[in-house]
Amino acid sequence: MSDYPILLQLAGKCCVVVGSGPVGMRKVHGLLAAGARVRLISPGLPQQDCQEGVERIPRVFRPGDLDGACLVFTATGDNDSDRAVAKEARRLGIPVCLAGLPEEGDFSLPAVLRRGDLTVAVTTAGRSPALASLLRDQLEALVPETWALVLDIAAAARQRALADPDSIDYSTEKLHHLLSGSLLELLADRDAAGVDRLLQHVFGPPWCLATLGIQLPERNP
Repeated sequence: MSDYPILLQLAGKCCVVVGSGPVGMRKVHGLLAAGARVRLISPGLPQQDCQEGVERIPRVFRPGDLDGACLVFTATGDNDSDRAVAKEARRLGIPVCLAGLPEEGDFSLPAVLRRGDLTVAVTTAGRSPALASLLRDQLEALVPETWALVLDIAAAARQRALADPDSIDYSTEKLHHLLSGSLLELLADRDAAGVDRLLQHVFGPPWCLATLGIQLPERNP
């Protein structure tokens, strides 16, 4: 049965990670990057303070540790311990991911490529996380950093169209014309004048980067 892909907004929400090994810490870092509050439970926690936003509980998991959580990740390295955490999570109705037993979890995590707010996710339904990571790495060359600027332009144009439908003809076809008009290359070269000419060709005057409220970063020396 296929997974149902979904992206969650976790800013300010509590997520629990049980286990502080390499896998568990990757979960912690990913959750912090999404703005979540993390409760990290593990008897092997180092004495030094964790990152801001992490509640440290340096002991084994106990019932009650999942109170207030919206997601649970268990990565203890011990299947029985992971299953015990999963049992408690399901009793409370909280989705749980078992790092060592992905087929027994309620969800799995994709390999993720981020370009600003543009997110590309690759998943194998938990069958081969290593293969998902390899494919994600190959996509890095196909989706360069300039795609973040493409998204900024597309989002700004969409907002203008929503605010004043008569001011701009915004559509998938228009975005296709931008991309086929060498937008990626112009952005990579930081050619603001060239981008302005392309925007005016596709959307008409007076559309330009300044109109959309976008300033290109300076070219790297």
